[in-house]
Amino acid sequence: MTAPVPLPPKTNTLALVGFVCVFVIPVAGLVLGILAIRQLRGGATGESGAGLARWAMIIGALGCASTLLFFMLWLSLLGQALDGAHLPV
Repeated sequence: MTAPVPLPPKTNTLALVGFVCVFVIPVAGLVLGILAIRQLRGGATGESGAGLARWAMIIGALGCASTLLFFMLWLSLLGQALDGAHLPV
């Protein structure tokens, strides 16, 4: 008789959803990644997925920062365009 093969640990659902979501809505992926890390650090679940959650947080933070930078640049250019629109010809 052979010994049964142990099953791999279950992946944390929040980590997986956060990693997928970060490519669509970075803020949601960042929040889900943080929540997943907090669940995994509790240790009572016995789940894996810390790497997915960590990357969801990293990519989410970069996505949020780039979105914020984009809107700041856009508002700056919009302000300059509106100021230039009032110049006499």
